[in-house]
Order: sequence, then C-alpha cells, then structure tokens
Amino acid sequence: MPDPQLPSQPAAGDGTADPVGPIAAALAGPGWCVAEAFLSPAETGALAAECQALWEEGGFRHARIGVGANLRLRPEIRSDRVHWIDPAAPAPALRPYLERIERLRLALNESLWLGLFEFEGFFAVYPPGSFYARHMDNFEGARHRLVTCVLYLNGDWAPGDGGELRLYTDGEDPTRRVDIEPRGGTLAAFLSERFPHEVLPARRDRLSLTGWLRLRD
Repeated sequence: MPDPQLPSQPAAGDGTADPVGPIAAALAGPGWCVAEAFLSPAETGALAAECQALWEEGGFRHARIGVGANLRLRPEIRSDRVHWIDPAAPAPALRPYLERIERLRLALNESLWLGLFEFEGFFAVYPPGSFYARHMDNFEGARHRLVTCVLYLNGDWAPGDGGELRLYTDGEDPTRRVDIEPRGGTLAAFLSERFPHEVLPARRDRLSLTGWLRLRD
C-alpha cells in the first residue's frame, strides 16, 4: 500500500503552467514527482502516433538488461520492446518533448548542481502481459544516469489496464511505495540512484517515452 506519510503523487504541474520549475523543486525535496499534462494532448498524440508507426515498421526489439558485453535478454525480468531515439536528429513529434526536457536539464543544473550533460531515451511498448521486475536505473559500479523521466502516451488509459509504475519510496521497506498510473501526457520523474521501481504487468499495449538525464561518459 502507499506510504501514508507521503502524498500519493507529489504534483509538479497540471498543464496550466510551465511544470519545469515545480519538477526541479520536487526532485530537490522528496526526489520524485508526477507532472500531469507535461505535454498537450496534441503533442502526446503525435508522439503516440510516431511510436505506433515505428512499431508497425518493425522498429522495436526486445529490451535487454545489463551493459556492454553483459547485455542479455532476460524475459523473466523484463519483457517490453524498445526503440532508441536519436536526440541529434529527432522526428518532428519529438521536438516539443526534447525542448522541455532540455529546459529541465538546465534548471536542475542551476538549482541542484547535478552536472547533467545530455538526455538519452527510447520509446517502450509493453504488449499485454509484459512487465519489468523491480530494479534500479544505474548499473552496478556506474552513476551516469541521475534523473529518470517517463512520459506516458496512452491517451485512453483506464483503471484495470495495468502497466502502473510502482515506485518504492524507501528502498529498505517494500511496503512504502506508490503506484503511478500511466495516463497519457503525464510525466513521472525521480532520482535514478535513489528509488527502486518496477512496471506492473500491462493488460493492453502500454506506450511510453522513457529516458534519463545523465552525466558525460
């Protein structure tokens, strides 16, 4: 059950104002937040259409875990499909999101002195039954990924569709957790080194744009 001492979802914007400042403030405080309407419905719909087109073209592959020579398919741990994006040559649908993420990067560097250098990310599709078991976003011995950002693209998500992001707000206590609904246009952001998390099984195709603000290699 959610931690009773925390708000179920620290808000960082509802689409009526620029959410970048509130997101930066939330990351400096509890370390995680949910920004509803991070993008407009039109912008979210364009990203969903781009994701769907890439899927239909066969542009996705089974996600792997690990790094470098240790990359492995482990479907018992992670069973989504991914398509990595190139921020240097983005599709038009990606530009509003990347522009806002760049402003978030600059705001976090100014307020928290994180030294964030770039964004890396991918479209993810979780077909029905797919999931990602509890994990951390930084590989063992590395700390390049500092801020995780997950933008949800399903505009018609409904309770019962599954695919919630379960964030463990105290890594030592599995009962202290929150489940974040993957509603289209919503951004979940959190400090990558601090919060274990998982994706609960999806009951329909679940689309997202997932990535990290990270340090220079």
